[in-house]
Amino acid sequence: MSLPGPGPRRPRALCQGVPVTDDEPGGPICSAKGCRAAAVWALRWNNPKIHTPERRKVWLACDEHRAGLSAFLDRRDFLRDAVPVADLTDRDG
Repeated sequence: MSLPGPGPRRPRALCQGVPVTDDEPGGPICSAKGCRAAAVWALRWNNPKIHTPERRKVWLACDEHRAGLSAFLDRRDFLRDAVPVADLTDRDG
């Protein structure tokens, strides 16, 4: 009889509704629907109707999806900036 292992890891965040844990293989993944590529860009945005000006939400993007995700946010005047994922801080997201 084997003993049960530790339970599932709790997600540290949700990315497009998908739990992201610290043990995600290869690090953070792209927020584009269905994409599992490594994220290299952080798209920082906010909705001025519901967020304070300094609040930032973050979508992650691979090189392939950066333009499309940025355009989606920009059309709504939500996009604030795009930075490399490595530049994210604890204040983001």
